[in-house]
Amino acid sequence: MASLCLLLASAPPALTARPQLVSRRAALFGLGACHPTLHSAAAAQLPSLRATLHTTRNDAPLSSSLIARPAYGVQAPDVYYPEWALGRWKVTSTLSSVRAPLGTALFAPRRNGTAALLQAREEIGKPLRYEARWRRDAEGRVVVDRRFCVESISRAAMGEGAVQEAEEDGPNHLIMYLTPSGAGGALYRADLNVVARRVDEQEGEGAFACAETTRQTIVLVPSEKYARATPPPPLIKEVETICTYDRVSRDVIQAEQRTATFLVGDALYTGEQTFAEQQAGLMSRRSDGTMLAVDLRHYDLKYERI
Repeated sequence: MASLCLLLASAPPALTARPQLVSRRAALFGLGACHPTLHSAAAAQLPSLRATLHTTRNDAPLSSSLIARPAYGVQAPDVYYPEWALGRWKVTSTLSSVRAPLGTALFAPRRNGTAALLQAREEIGKPLRYEARWRRDAEGRVVVDRRFCVESISRAAMGEGAVQEAEEDGPNHLIMYLTPSGAGGALYRADLNVVARRVDEQEGEGAFACAETTRQTIVLVPSEKYARATPPPPLIKEVETICTYDRVSRDVIQAEQRTATFLVGDALYTGEQTFAEQQAGLMSRRSDGTMLAVDLRHYDLKYERI
């Protein structure tokens, strides 16, 4: 997967509660494949990303293997894109489905899970529009312009003035300071780290599939305005994004995307989670300790060259 995943609140709740995940996600800003020599034998034995995405898209029962946190690690230093991805694109991302694989009780800890699921599904069919851009790295390879893309989607999802500052530290780490519209001026720090990356072999000319898992830590930045309020504990989650791309023409790309959200196990002890969140974290794991997705969403995307 090409980019860091930004999942923040479009309208954060009161300061006594946690910032919530944004209802729209477009975590993968591009398409392409890693260099073939970077693939491991183990990765070659995994189910194809395209098959996994399509299998979980319908309403059929979900096995634990389909919603388990990925077992692969960071298999490449970055994702290198085909030459035809170079340039700027107008992106339209539309949510098509929202599922709670482990039930509504675990869908949104500390909230009414049923209400949270219904609220998320209200976004189905509503497009989010932003821009994406690819550039060349120092060695001439086509890579995603991460900072540009994450800032673009943040403004589209949280308001034109949401982005206060962004700091990029290579292809695996990005820090952003955000003031979402409707947050009463509250400033949030989002620390995003890529912890897993995988790219399937090309399925044919113009067809690509890739996946990336990002750990996100979101905290409220102390300020004089909220000095008297008890700051909420950090929000720590991991999100795997699978995306498939199909080149329609020189100027059009169609894509499908799946995001799977996991409650991070070690955050139960280091993130000052509430009792409800601690219980949810324990209940969302298999007997062998593997984390299972509590939130599963699918999107349809269209890229149009600018």
